[in-house]
Amino acid sequence: MPHPRSLVAILATLIALVAIPATASAKSSTSNGAPAVKAHVLKAKKALKKFKLAVRSDNDSVALAQLTSARRQTAAASKTARRMAARAGEGRPSLVAANSLTLAGNQYDALLEQITALVDEINGRVQLVIAQSIPSAIVGKQKIIGVLTALLDKVPASARAPLASVITALSIGDATEVTNLDAALGSGTLPGNISGLVSESLGMATQAIQMAFDTIKSILPMLPSIVQGPLGTILDMVSNVVGTIVPSVLATVTGLVDQILGSLPFVGTGAGGGLGNLLGGILGGSSTPGAGIPDIGSMLGGLFSGGSTGTSSGGGGLVGSIGGVVSSVTGIISNLLGGLLG
Repeated sequence: MPHPRSLVAILATLIALVAIPATASAKSSTSNGAPAVKAHVLKAKKALKKFKLAVRSDNDSVALAQLTSARRQTAAASKTARRMAARAGEGRPSLVAANSLTLAGNQYDALLEQITALVDEINGRVQLVIAQSIPSAIVGKQKIIGVLTALLDKVPASARAPLASVITALSIGDATEVTNLDAALGSGTLPGNISGLVSESLGMATQAIQMAFDTIKSILPMLPSIVQGPLGTILDMVSNVVGTIVPSVLATVTGLVDQILGSLPFVGTGAGGGLGNLLGGILGGSSTPGAGIPDIGSMLGGLFSGGSTGTSSGGGGLVGSIGGVVSSVTGIISNLLGGLLG
């Protein structure tokens, strides 16, 4: 089932970065497309909500109309955002484009999670249209990830860590669509033609995550240094075997990625000091780790090792605590994947 994503909080960081003066002109034709992207995304969200309600109410005509609207508006947001990126120069325009791409990408994520969750809960014409819609949604999301990755070379150096975090969260922050599709196939209720479409989509979704692992490995040095160790360990251990990992385990692995990103001080929803301090450091200002910054080691301790990894009161301790999580990550991944990783 869909769940809250750390991507939403990361997006807020990116919006804040857009507002920061850059060497590029404050006025840009790139900015003109941003309101259109937001409008398309808002319409897509509303249509997706109405679609879900119509499915639950067995109102096929409304469900089909709202699904068509959600798909059309999401695609329009993506097209506009990608056009913005193609025209964007370095600096502020590229940040505006990245922000719009993130909005569109997040909407594709929501669309995918919703339609994959419902594909085995309905039948008839609506089920067929849902099944036929999944591959194009997967491809649409991948296009956005590719353009966002290309923008890393255009945005200011201070914005690369947050943008790399957005790309990571959007690419491998979770595997909900994979688990949804696998569950649909395992339900035994899908008609033959629908089962074939769902099976094809499952292969596409799994391959997309495989490609995402490779992409994130290539941009790992751009991610915040305190998460490079744990993420690097996960990537090294699973990148070559994703295609053979059962979906439930794959979802657990990608869930670890989401937890790591969600624990970043500039992503989390903790004290304002955490956001201000780390973001200030990323932007070239002073950073004063302390009580205001969430203790990443403690936050991840229960996840990785079943207990706390200790606390820290200074910058060195903060980095050291999360760096020390690497061995615990290795252990839990090994236990999860067992013989698959040797």
